[in-house]
Amino acid sequence: MPMSAPDAVSAARPSVGAVAEAGGEPVHIPATRALAGTGVQTRASVWGTLGRLYFTIPGKGDYIRSGNVVTSNNRSVVATARHCGFGEGGTNYRFAPNYDKGNAPHGWWGWRSAGWVTGCGQENDNAFLVLDTPDGRRVQDVVGSTGLGFNWSSNYAHIIGLPADKDCAVWCEGQGYAGPGGQRLMNNCNGLSGGASGGAWIENYQPDGSAMQTGAYSGSYGSAAAASAYGNAAYDVWNGAQNA
Repeated sequence: MPMSAPDAVSAARPSVGAVAEAGGEPVHIPATRALAGTGVQTRASVWGTLGRLYFTIPGKGDYIRSGNVVTSNNRSVVATARHCGFGEGGTNYRFAPNYDKGNAPHGWWGWRSAGWVTGCGQENDNAFLVLDTPDGRRVQDVVGSTGLGFNWSSNYAHIIGLPADKDCAVWCEGQGYAGPGGQRLMNNCNGLSGGASGGAWIENYQPDGSAMQTGAYSGSYGSAAAASAYGNAAYDVWNGAQNA
């Protein structure tokens, strides 16, 4: 959904890799807490790691989507959807964790590289963005991170994103199941309109808000909400991003 973006880095950045999706053995990457002194006392809450993503597609305009800070070695990786400008010349990416109705309590981060899964369809709609470190600040140190699950089956889940018409975090929950194209689907999920794409499909949600992200919200499939599921290809792209 087009929308004016804040001031942003204008130079195009390189990809850290793009590969095709496949299955494999389940992998679990734990959530982390923010560093001491930031006010976060437990594992990070997805409500604080989720954020607003702005970007530009040259010749088309400025757009908004959602993203989520996920665990990484460089403590600078945001999970989002491939259709958020990746492969279309997207640039000027800026991310604000814990964004809420125009308020960005932790500021905005620019980007330095990105990687995404290739192939058509919602089942391949995964991307990982590597953020800059302004003044040495790494986003995972500030807000913590959501854990990651690769090659997980379709279980009871939540989807959380920032639709443009509400401009704040919205979620739905239900039993996930495999779609005909290999995507992950959830019925009776309302309110995740334009701008929520790139938000997190999460499982194992806990009372402290910690969770495990196993895919990225892609949009609708008929009357159901659809997400990509993290498989081997997503793992490879994340691994490249976390070491970039």
